[in-house]
Amino acid sequence: MNAKLSRILKRSGAALLLIAAVGLAVILIQTGPRPTKKKTEERQYLVDAITIAPIDVTPRISGYGEVESDKTWKAVAQVSGKIVWKADNLKSGNFFKTGEVMVKIDSRQIKLAVAKGYAEIKKYQAKIAELKNQQTNMESRLEILKKVYEFNKSKLTRQRKLFKSKAVASVTVEEEEINVLKQQSSIVELATTIKLIPAQIAYQEAELAAAEANLKQSELDLSYTQITAPFDCRVRTVSIEIDQYVTSGQDMFTADAINQVEIPVQFSMDQLDLLVNSSRPKKAAKADRKNPRDEMDITVSVNGGAKKYSWKGKFLRIASGVDTSTRMLNLVVGVANPYKRDDTTVKPPLDRGLFCSVLIRGKTVKDLLVVPRYAVHDGRLYIAGKDLRLEIRPVKIAFNIEQYAVIESGLKSGETVIVSDIVPAVPGMKLKLKKDNNFIENAEKELR
Repeated sequence: MNAKLSRILKRSGAALLLIAAVGLAVILIQTGPRPTKKKTEERQYLVDAITIAPIDVTPRISGYGEVESDKTWKAVAQVSGKIVWKADNLKSGNFFKTGEVMVKIDSRQIKLAVAKGYAEIKKYQAKIAELKNQQTNMESRLEILKKVYEFNKSKLTRQRKLFKSKAVASVTVEEEEINVLKQQSSIVELATTIKLIPAQIAYQEAELAAAEANLKQSELDLSYTQITAPFDCRVRTVSIEIDQYVTSGQDMFTADAINQVEIPVQFSMDQLDLLVNSSRPKKAAKADRKNPRDEMDITVSVNGGAKKYSWKGKFLRIASGVDTSTRMLNLVVGVANPYKRDDTTVKPPLDRGLFCSVLIRGKTVKDLLVVPRYAVHDGRLYIAGKDLRLEIRPVKIAFNIEQYAVIESGLKSGETVIVSDIVPAVPGMKLKLKKDNNFIENAEKELR
């Protein structure tokens, strides 16, 4: 009985303790200080940003090309003969000036042909002069014969009258008639001969013309025996030697002009459009618009190991056709005096076959707004708007140049553009800016 009572008392004590603890907790909660509510702050996103200001932009495109000769002269023998003289410096790489003699071909046989031509001309000239003198003499003789003929005709008439009056015999009249007929025959014969002389003269004149043509050909052939440089050039290849016999049409050597070289450079239509249209004033009158080709500033450069060498280039033309593999156009750039050396540096020649870079700059356009190309997201910019809230704004891009995009509309000077890639980009989100204060200065340096 006592053990059972003891267990009941223990359980009752535990319950009383639990009830007392709960009551105490309630009293403490109701009488203790109440907890204060903590205010939560809106999250700010740290982003890189730039402040926009207008700068001057010079459109430019660059490409690569291989130097080619502006003109190549292939010296071909125009007469046959033995090489009797060759310039000592007629070797690959050497230079010749305009008119300088390079090769001589044996001319003795051609000189004989020239002398024969002069003799032939004199012969035909003498024959023509002789025929003309004959014609003059015959015409004078014909006039005399006609006068004698008329006199004898009058005499025959008188003899016939005397015969009727029995004053002369019939034999006398007959003799006079025969004499008149002979004179008449002589006149006809001489007149016929005179008529044939112009044809003979024409024949001789034709022969003279042929002789003169032969002489000119011989003189031309004689000039071909001495080969001179048609322009300032540099010898590329030589395939003849002294005492070698060459035939007409045989290649002797080749040389390249040195006054200018050409570099064909491939550009896309978009690149050329950038260069031409980006600098063209849209509202200017047609009469005031200059040809963009005249305003191109072209620099041709070659890396010479640790040093870079540059030349001033000029626009020559756009080659016909499009490269079928790249679908690009060949713009041909020219460089004058490629072998001229600088006074200050030992500048290598811009020789045929060199691989070089070509930078073409257009006319500078003032007061343009530019942003990094990576800051443009599908035609939109992230703008730090009022109260540093994100604004997503569509913009129109005028053109891209290198790593920059030129904005035509949708952006104003003084606005702040976010250049970080925000993911996700939610309009109105709070921003914290980390500004690049050197962007405008650096962009202006690179785009001028």
